[in-house]
Amino acid sequence: MTARYQYGTLTTRKRKKDPDVWQFRWMENGKPKSVLIGTVQKYPTRADAERAVESLRIKINSDNSQRTFHSVTVGALIDRFMEDYAPKRCRKPTQRVYRSLFENHIRPKWEADFLQNVKTTCVEKWLEEYPHSRQIKSHVRNLMHTLYEAAIRWELVERNPVSLVRQSRKRLKTPRVLTPPQFRALLLELDEPYKTMVVTIACLGLRVCELMGLQWGDIDFEDLAVKIQRSFVEGHIYATKNEASTADLPLDPDLAELLLNHQRQSRYSAESDFVFAGDSGEPRWPDILLADHIKPAARKVGIGNIGWHTFRHTYSTLLHALGTTPAVQKELLRHADIQTTMNIYTQAVTPAKREAASKVVDLLWRR
Repeated sequence: MTARYQYGTLTTRKRKKDPDVWQFRWMENGKPKSVLIGTVQKYPTRADAERAVESLRIKINSDNSQRTFHSVTVGALIDRFMEDYAPKRCRKPTQRVYRSLFENHIRPKWEADFLQNVKTTCVEKWLEEYPHSRQIKSHVRNLMHTLYEAAIRWELVERNPVSLVRQSRKRLKTPRVLTPPQFRALLLELDEPYKTMVVTIACLGLRVCELMGLQWGDIDFEDLAVKIQRSFVEGHIYATKNEASTADLPLDPDLAELLLNHQRQSRYSAESDFVFAGDSGEPRWPDILLADHIKPAARKVGIGNIGWHTFRHTYSTLLHALGTTPAVQKELLRHADIQTTMNIYTQAVTPAKREAASKVVDLLWRR
């Protein structure tokens, strides 16, 4: 028997003291259910209340093939995405970015459109004419693609119209990269443990969240390898950015000795302790370290403004300059997207990665 789409009933419920509220009722397993949507002050018209309840209708009818029954708007899909998808799959900072992109860019244009009416050429033309930076437009395009992928999983649409949308991801500004002499000059102005932190992040090509999440148990001093397993972001510990980020990196022998010396002097040296723990034993906040130590040292030696990602860009640039194959670059940088490092080869072997990484250490630090 074909399932019946539940539209439910939306009515106002009077209250003695407070403003009246919108109430939504439906049936679940033969039993009546209801939920308060919001006050009439928040949703002045029935149309406002209907838009607010649309994402709930999607959830109630999740077992039905909803394309047969009901056209869903982009706005309703965004609501469900932020309620069901984002909290389970995204870090809190990422959720904030998504919310900002939805509210400031995607909703104003597409909220009232039905999912099946959004066409590839329309999205592409809109992005071409949209008066924002190429980076913003790239983020918007990618988030719309992710949004429609969720719609496909929820059987709201059959295809993703954003898949064929062409949007340049080329940088408008070249990332800052340090030369080896600049890097060594910076080290001379840094005290410990900041010097060891900078050597480690630059010679392993880490993201700063991975550097702060590094624990002593992640470092294999016998086999000279480092396993990236977690990251520290705004006071929270998360799994790595993606599956590709979780990988063993070759550890140069001299860098291993530097880290062993740091471990001997650290108050926190157990396997479960953070390598660059603060006084409390918890990871240090990278923004504070950057502002208080790294940037002042860079200005003092005439390098100018730098950020934590400058060291990862420097590592990547040196790998390329040294003639490292794209396959090895991809493995060392742990990129998930093949296009990120133009990888057209098979997975790199460990000796090749170790040789390439040691060459970077030679240029940046050992010499």
